[in-house]
Amino acid sequence: MAEKQQIAIIYENLTGWAGGTLYVLNLVSSLSLLDECDKPIIHLYCVSKKDFYSFQEITKYPYLKMEKLYRNPFIKALNKVFRYVKASPLSFFGIDISKTKDVFVFPVRSRNIMSNDHKILGWIPDFQELHYPEFFSKSELNYRDKEHRDFFLSKTPVVYSSKDAFQDFKKYYPEYDVKSFILPFAVTLPDFSDLNIQHVKSEFGINKKYFFCANQFWVHKNHMFLFRVFKKLIDKGFDYQLVCSGKLLDSKKDKYTQEIRSFLQQNNLQNRIVILGFIDRKKQLCLMKNSYAIIQPSLFEGWSTVVEDAKALNKYIYLSNLNVHIEQAPKNVCYFNPNDEEDLIDKLQNVHPNEIKYDYKIDIMNFGKCFIKIINEYGKE
Repeated sequence: MAEKQQIAIIYENLTGWAGGTLYVLNLVSSLSLLDECDKPIIHLYCVSKKDFYSFQEITKYPYLKMEKLYRNPFIKALNKVFRYVKASPLSFFGIDISKTKDVFVFPVRSRNIMSNDHKILGWIPDFQELHYPEFFSKSELNYRDKEHRDFFLSKTPVVYSSKDAFQDFKKYYPEYDVKSFILPFAVTLPDFSDLNIQHVKSEFGINKKYFFCANQFWVHKNHMFLFRVFKKLIDKGFDYQLVCSGKLLDSKKDKYTQEIRSFLQQNNLQNRIVILGFIDRKKQLCLMKNSYAIIQPSLFEGWSTVVEDAKALNKYIYLSNLNVHIEQAPKNVCYFNPNDEEDLIDKLQNVHPNEIKYDYKIDIMNFGKCFIKIINEYGKE
């Protein structure tokens, strides 16, 4: 029997970036669908045993080995400063080279903190900062650019989540010739069949037919656009609620948070636009599944988890017409211009959900197969 492939997976349980955490969970879950002989041994690098056991319970992956992910205390202190100035936290970890020097390490987001002894696969989900630099501080823009150039200068192979992101690499960094892979991800949803939708709706004050929006409250997620659309529709007698998962910042100094709160209060929309905060994943999926439809108004995405959730749930989605959203190609979709309120108003009033059944398990299997194909191709070099 052939010896199993060994791969080191970096798992950072990031409360501020749920997408990054879910990405790794979904990747390993997809590997569970491979033939037994093709399933690799995963050295899971995480900070605590709690994270490891939680990961093991969620993915049910049979070949997991826990390894220690070390945090740098200096960077931990520096991140407190970064949060104060609204810059993204640094991801700075250390791993035991003796255990991983002969296996592939993924997903690596900072090349300059890894040893040359590692077989590294870099991961750049997107280049959002180049499309919307106004959403980032100067220090964060500089940090992201340096992080990317460290990959490119070192000739580290890089994985992108979409063809759209790869095209951005060629557009914004044409001077570099780097081995690149495209790996669109798929989601593996937890079983939420034990939840009673009426109980969940009652818990969150949902008492009408509702649309669901599942986004973090970042400016590029375009919530204010969506709220203005709903205000105009409600004024016309539109008898739906808009339910949003995701956490508003508590800081009274955050202008965007205050803009949202003021808009809802001034227009008496607190009962029609329901902001749930950060909620349990199963409850979120239960609400998505039982919604009238999902809305994703984002101005930018790398590869949208929300779109993949909609595909996995066979749920209709009103979707901003970004290139990457079109690349994701959901079957049950109505596209709209995320800068044109009247376009979305027209679509919500006149285009009604028509859900086509779709076997999403194929997408999950392809995610795992494509990842192993990348590993094998990289290994031949």
